[in-house]
Amino acid sequence: MTKKEPLEKEIETYEKNKDRLLAESPGKYVLIQEGKIEGIFESQKDAMNTGFEKFGNVPFLVKKIELVEQKQNFTSNLISITPSETKCHV
Repeated sequence: MTKKEPLEKEIETYEKNKDRLLAESPGKYVLIQEGKIEGIFESQKDAMNTGFEKFGNVPFLVKKIELVEQKQNFTSNLISITPSETKCHV
């Protein structure tokens, strides 16, 4: 069995749904975790906060819905977060 790269399932989910996301929510941010679209948000901060509140400090994808993509890297395990601290400050 081949080990998947981190967020591979989330990226695949984004790519499969990209046309629909572009048609319905261009310029917004999508939150994807474990291959499931969990929500669409006006800001990256709102998507990040929802991800941390809902899933904790585990891998999830927040991606801007745009036709021409800009490369951005963010690794949540580099953030020091405590259970009482669930807000992301971007």
